[in-house]
Amino acid sequence: VVEFPAVLLNTATGEIESEFHTYVQPQEHPILSEFCTELTGITQNQVDEGVPLNICLSQFLKWIQKIQKEKKVLFNSDIPSHSTSEAKLCTFVTWTDWDLGVCLHYECKRKQLRKPDILNSWIDLKATYRSFYNRKPKGLKGALQDLGMAFAGREHSGLDDSRNTARLAWRMICDGCVLKVTKSLDK
Repeated sequence: VVEFPAVLLNTATGEIESEFHTYVQPQEHPILSEFCTELTGITQNQVDEGVPLNICLSQFLKWIQKIQKEKKVLFNSDIPSHSTSEAKLCTFVTWTDWDLGVCLHYECKRKQLRKPDILNSWIDLKATYRSFYNRKPKGLKGALQDLGMAFAGREHSGLDDSRNTARLAWRMICDGCVLKVTKSLDK
């Protein structure tokens, strides 16, 4: 993990209400490969000035807690049985299971870091897209293009990918798709 982005999409308005972004300083392989730099546009200097993953996760949780407090948002793992109607439900949406199900999961395991429970379930938008529109997209950019939307920004830039995933999720909601959690690592 060399970049950690997230955006908060208001599914009532389609607006991105908040963003989190940080570069993560790689500890095991501190020098980025040429492939990684070309793919993501992330420079060695950006990761050198980044934070270790444990600090990143701590900053991310602070951002989440601020959102929960300010916007009265609840995640799946927070929902009490006596849930109040005032709370807005929230979950993560990713393009495939790769980022949360493989990368972050195994890196946290390897480094013996406690991964926040809220990151244990999510909506795989690629799988949801495939079943909703009954067609197999050629990546996130291809899915957007299939719907007449242009990819905004740079592909494989984490923050741009997050923003575009949110735009696609909003479009799917507008088209009548009901987004449901597709993957859960919780026991």
